[in-house]
Amino acid sequence: MQASWPLNYTKERTMKITTRGRKTGKPHTVTIWFGVDENGRMFVSSLRNRDWVKNILANPEVEVAIKGVTRRMRAVKVESEEDKQLIRSIWGRKYGLMATILRLPREDGVSFELRDV
Repeated sequence: MQASWPLNYTKERTMKITTRGRKTGKPHTVTIWFGVDENGRMFVSSLRNRDWVKNILANPEVEVAIKGVTRRMRAVKVESEEDKQLIRSIWGRKYGLMATILRLPREDGVSFELRDV
């Protein structure tokens, strides 16, 4: 059984996500924004050309760390327009004007739902 997320983890601005390098297999950790919907589903988004995104597309097994708690998860690419719209709404509420200015998540980007393994 995996550790529980810290209390109020959804209010954290960022998380650390560790992927495996698609060429080297070595761990690659980045700090990114994330959002959680009312059902507890966790989402991340970025441009397609980021290394961590390319790594997930090659191997969806990741580790996610929030406030010192690390969990193994699986990244599932978001395909439905409904979920993409939901993610935009989550980002707008959580990150406000900054998300609007940066147009996040972007139409030319990719989003993933992070699920426990």
